Amino acid sequence: MATDRLRIIVDDILEQTKQTFDDRDVSKAQAAYWIIICANNLLGGHIKNRKSGAFLSVFDKVPVLTVSPSSNPNFVEGRKFIQLPSAIFDFDKDDGVEYLTYMSSGLVTEAPKFTNVKFHRTYPTQTEWLYMHPHTKPAPTVPYWYRVGNLIYLLGVEKIPMKTVEIGIYMNINPVETIDLDAPFPFPQELMKTLKMQVLDMARNSFFFYPQTSNEGTDDTVADVNGKPGKIASVNQGNQEPAANTE
Repeated sequence: MATDRLRIIVDDILEQTKQTFDDRDVSKAQAAYWIIICANNLLGGHIKNRKSGAFLSVFDKVPVLTVSPSSNPNFVEGRKFIQLPSAIFDFDKDDGVEYLTYMSSGLVTEAPKFTNVKFHRTYPTQTEWLYMHPHTKPAPTVPYWYRVGNLIYLLGVEKIPMKTVEIGIYMNINPVETIDLDAPFPFPQELMKTLKMQVLDMARNSFFFYPQTSNEGTDDTVADVNGKPGKIASVNQGNQEPAANTE
């Protein structure tokens, strides 16, 4: 895994674009945006082709919530759920979630708590069949989870006092409006050359379709303040989430 800071990669890209396209001005925010798009594509493919924990992120105290009355169609009143602590890769069969577990106070074991009670993945349409057989019926010892957007609903634990769960996920690289340029950049070293080539190709295509008529050194889209990308408004801003009660 590369430990380069994103700022180092951004500066390298800016230097290469300056040498190749001396009549174009590119902000750090724009370069970071291109890098993140290409890096997420390459990183997702890398994770799918490896059985490795190099890019697994573990959160061991994710709060379990109960949905309060809401008009949001993704929230079902009365059900227990967690919110994903970060955006994850949308792999087939929700493989962006490596595991989901909780520690049962009723079990005595010397094993690590994350191995205590494991949730099994399911679909909402499969739950009817699960309840038909005593060995598959959702219960505190045989719990299930299913995903709806950035929510993970929990089945079989509705009647027990559960405050937190542990989850292992494969995270997307943070978007440009929230990423820290000086934090370690989670990316395979062996793909760094490919990443830079793809970013330069993206820049080249952008310059071709959106030619700059004059070299004025202005950028009205994103400001770069103190070396960090400026705030970029999300299309999802303003969406309200329903209230949730902790157990």
